[in-house]
Amino acid sequence: MARPMTNFTVTQLMKIVKAVEDTFKRRDAIIKLLSIFKSSLNAVYYCFASNSKLSDENKEIVTDKLHLISHLFFDALKGHEYDSAKVRNKLNEVFEFLNANRDSISNGVTLKIIRFLKDVHESIENTMGLKMHGTPISLKAYCLVFIYVSPFVFIPTFISDMDGTNSWIVYLLSSVHGFILISLYNVQDAMENPFDQIGLDDIKLEEFYFHKSESLLENPKAGSDPSVKTE
Repeated sequence: MARPMTNFTVTQLMKIVKAVEDTFKRRDAIIKLLSIFKSSLNAVYYCFASNSKLSDENKEIVTDKLHLISHLFFDALKGHEYDSAKVRNKLNEVFEFLNANRDSISNGVTLKIIRFLKDVHESIENTMGLKMHGTPISLKAYCLVFIYVSPFVFIPTFISDMDGTNSWIVYLLSSVHGFILISLYNVQDAMENPFDQIGLDDIKLEEFYFHKSESLLENPKAGSDPSVKTE
C-alpha cells in the first residue's frame, strides 16, 4: 500500500515542480518582450531625434507621445486597468505625426519607424496576454488541495504499514514533504505576478522604461544611428 502512495506523491510533486518551471519560462518570455518593447521604442525615438530637418518642438512632441505609451504600458503591468484602445490610439498618434512630417523624413526611415511601431504594439499585446493568462486556476487549486489533504491521507497509511513502530519517522518525513510542497507552491504563486515588485524574483520594470536622451536632442548628429539616413 505504501509503494502506490509514494508513487502518487512523487507524481504530484513533479506536477508542482513543472508548474513552477512553466512560471519561470513565462517570466523569461516576458523579459524578452519587454526588451523588444524598450529597444523598439528607443529606435523610434532615435529615428526622429537624429533627424536634423525636424524642429526641436516636433521632436519634443513625438518624445512626449512615446513617453505616454511607455507609462500607459507599465501602469497596466503594475495593476492599473489595461485599455488596449487607448494604447492603440497613442500609437496611431505617432503614425499620424509621421505622416504629417513626411516632407522631413525619408521613405526608408518612415518604413523603419512603422516596423518599430509594429514591434512596440506586438510586444505590448503579447506581454499583457501573458500577464492576464497565467497558470490555470484549476491546476493551482488542485495543487493546493493536494498539499493540504496529503498529510491526512498518507500519514495513517504509512503508520499502518509500519505496524505503529517508529511512527516519528513518518511524521518527520511528512513535515519535510509538506514544507517542500508549500514552498514550491509559494514560489509559483509569487511568480504569477512578476510586476508587483514584492518578490525577490520580480522583474525590475525600471530597467525597461523609456528615457529620452537630452544630449541627442541638443546635438542630433552626436547620437545619430549610422543605419538611419535623414534626408
